[in-house]
Amino acid sequence: MTPAASTSPLDRDTVQRLVAEVIRRIQAEATAAPPAAHASPAAAPAASSYGAPEPKAAAATLTARVITLHAVERLPAGTRQVVVDARAVITPSARDYAKEAGISIVRGAAAGSPLSAAPPRPFLIAHAQGGTDPAVKAAAIARAVPGSQQLPSSGLADVITAIATHASRDAARGILLTSRPAVATILANRSASLRAVTGRDAASLSAVAADCQANLLIVDPKAFTGSLERLCTDFASRPAAPPPSELATAPTGCGCKSH
Repeated sequence: MTPAASTSPLDRDTVQRLVAEVIRRIQAEATAAPPAAHASPAAAPAASSYGAPEPKAAAATLTARVITLHAVERLPAGTRQVVVDARAVITPSARDYAKEAGISIVRGAAAGSPLSAAPPRPFLIAHAQGGTDPAVKAAAIARAVPGSQQLPSSGLADVITAIATHASRDAARGILLTSRPAVATILANRSASLRAVTGRDAASLSAVAADCQANLLIVDPKAFTGSLERLCTDFASRPAAPPPSELATAPTGCGCKSH
């Protein structure tokens, strides 16, 4: 009876039910498959988001006209290269920190006119005379010249050495307030990185500085007439230019080792 039952026409219904059940299960599995499929793409973004910060942190851009230590310290972790403007000034402390941290500083193309019009070099303010007057005048100049830097007051020789170091590293310009401007000018001009001039009024000092492309003004604030703040603002923003041909070569026969 069993073989006869297996060949009975009723088996067709059974087969149809089985086929229908198989199809239903396949469809059910197909419907349930997307969550599993979504899990894979979800994992992929996670992997990509894990790797994404590194390319972003590997290179950074600083648009400031003066790159300071504070700016370099605030770069994202993992930064290996920072692009700065072609005419940006990099302070020695920022350069040293970048070197120790393995960060290369690359100069890009010059930025637009607002940055190009900004002072291309740092401006230093120093005074080598004790008392309140030079310190007060130095503070007033610092407020007038954006991005200027005040050096600690010290002896005449020491402060000139500090200015010369900045000038050789960052092509800095500056002003030195002292009661002995003649001595300070001679001492400063012994350094190969300094071209110092002195004067008693703003107009003549500005003209002399432009004539020899000086990078250091030396002034006795008590004997000076005119606005030191305006003088320094104009001096700091003056476009860079090569010195006169007579000053382009080191002097001969002076016996000075700094040349």
